[in-house]
Amino acid sequence: MNSKAEALAAAKKRIIALQKQMVTRILEMAAEVEKLASATTEREAREFLRVTCNMPSSELSTYVRFQTTLKGNEQLLESSRVSFPVVKALVSADPATRKEVLERMEIGARIDTTEISRIRKRLQEAALTPGQVLAARNGKKLAAAARRNTADAVTSFQEVLYAFSEGLINERDPEKMVSDDVRQGAAQIRRAFESLFGTRHGTVDQTKPGTSAHEMALAYETLKNLEDGTLAMPRNRALRHPGLVALQNLTGRSPEAYKPERPPLRQGPPAHHRLKAIEICAGAGGMAIGLDRAGFDHVALVEYDENAAATLRLNRPNWNVIESDIRDIDFRPYRQMDIDLVAGGPPCQPYSSDGYGLGKDDPRDLLPETVRVVSEIRPRAFLFENVDGLLHARHADHVAEILRGYRECGYNVEIHRIKTENYGIAQERNRVLLVGLRKDVTGAFRMPPKFAGRRLNLGDALMDLMAANGWTGAREWARDRREQPVFDRQGNVVARGALASTIVTRRGLPRAKEAARWGAKCVDIAGLPDLAPTDEQASKPGFMPALTARMRARLQDFEDDWSFVGGKQAVADQIGNAVPPRLAQAVGLAIFSSIEDVSWDWEAMLWPEESRRMHMVPPPLQFEGVVAEPLVSTAT
Repeated sequence: MNSKAEALAAAKKRIIALQKQMVTRILEMAAEVEKLASATTEREAREFLRVTCNMPSSELSTYVRFQTTLKGNEQLLESSRVSFPVVKALVSADPATRKEVLERMEIGARIDTTEISRIRKRLQEAALTPGQVLAARNGKKLAAAARRNTADAVTSFQEVLYAFSEGLINERDPEKMVSDDVRQGAAQIRRAFESLFGTRHGTVDQTKPGTSAHEMALAYETLKNLEDGTLAMPRNRALRHPGLVALQNLTGRSPEAYKPERPPLRQGPPAHHRLKAIEICAGAGGMAIGLDRAGFDHVALVEYDENAAATLRLNRPNWNVIESDIRDIDFRPYRQMDIDLVAGGPPCQPYSSDGYGLGKDDPRDLLPETVRVVSEIRPRAFLFENVDGLLHARHADHVAEILRGYRECGYNVEIHRIKTENYGIAQERNRVLLVGLRKDVTGAFRMPPKFAGRRLNLGDALMDLMAANGWTGAREWARDRREQPVFDRQGNVVARGALASTIVTRRGLPRAKEAARWGAKCVDIAGLPDLAPTDEQASKPGFMPALTARMRARLQDFEDDWSFVGGKQAVADQIGNAVPPRLAQAVGLAIFSSIEDVSWDWEAMLWPEESRRMHMVPPPLQFEGVVAEPLVSTAT
């Protein structure tokens, strides 16, 4: 046997083995889904597979229906080495087609999806008389010809509509919108619209936003208003009229003004192009700082805790801080303000692995309230942050219900995981993001890029603060943290530079595992000292430096001049519950980009040339009321 024949024989052997492995995995997956379905309802099983297991909808339906369509044929499917597309086609086939395909497989016939389609078509025609078959075929030919003619007419209509809407999409002069040329053009296009699509489109209020019916109703109503000269322009002249956008969408093309390649923005949008946000469960302002940097102006920030609300007012006196439980607020009046983003960090304790994980049974669970807030405000987008535990299997049903609520409000929803260490934050902090875009928003959300090269370690982040009270060993401590190896689960060194463990709130002594995690990084996480360590403290046996509130705040990416109101416990709570500002900024920029069609120079936006952090030793945090004097540089 020559070398080519040997290679082909070896390849055949390997490929057949892989095919057997693949079909085995398909059957094992079907068996697992069957077990799941026996323990829950089909609806719950579907939501669990989609939300918790991230299974695509196309695969999900195949596995869920496998037990009612193909169960008992596992051995035949395995011996035939069927692919997943064939299994999917068999599951969706009618019983007669499925029966014949399985019979053919029993005699060794090789079956693919094309063959299944042929069998289905032949069986359907076999049930008809010759005359019916001929009529059906001629009907298909006629329908195809009609589609071609309609397609030509639609293409011609789109060309005319594009030329018309292109001249109006960015028009801001009300006089131009009621000119004779515009009204006559609208009348001509309205007649063409009716000849193609009819006149029964309902009203905008009768159709669901984000659906094609809503788009058609909005476009039709806009044409009639333009023809009558009654189209009301948005109060904000910087915004495009949604009806004109709907007309532009019908053309299948982007506005000419948006075609040229524009360089990525290196700084935030000017004041008149900033977007409007409402934030709930705002805490100490970490997310608010980031969203502000990303180009969002806060119409209101809602926070229940009096100390956190005071922190917001102290640092940003111009912010509209509402100190209230969101359950007591009617958000419907904000709908008239065309809010772009609703954001917030609902309490994470119901889902935290450090707590009891009661989920929906925890009275602090506000996730259902987020659905109400979104439905009442109807923003273009929403962003809610929580802990990794939200995706634990025991919360799957509850989370699925929440996601269903968002979708019923007219939003496309995505769940993403994000790590703070990928954004220059020296902390191991994994978070879950719920991001939704209203269905009439034409953009698509994309997560911000990761910046592995910006990885910051615990030592470099805190060295100046550790040395602030005269500890001469601070530099050596920082160097050791910088050089400390990071291991994966297999014990392999994957990086250098220790990260802080997740900053949590402070109540009593730390748990053993938490103390051990911090101890491995030479940090005593117990307590909350007022000042950085001294040489005298460092001389004691077993010394490890503890973290002051200011150190914790910096590890959470707060600027050194951001002050906190309250006692030690209140400040620790605010810091531990916060969203790191740069993380919020990155996600905020991604949302801004998805709804406004802009691109960013990410490095310039997240790490501007002028450092935001003051290069000075900040004073320690003052508890029970913060001294808010500006920081004074110690440089001479």
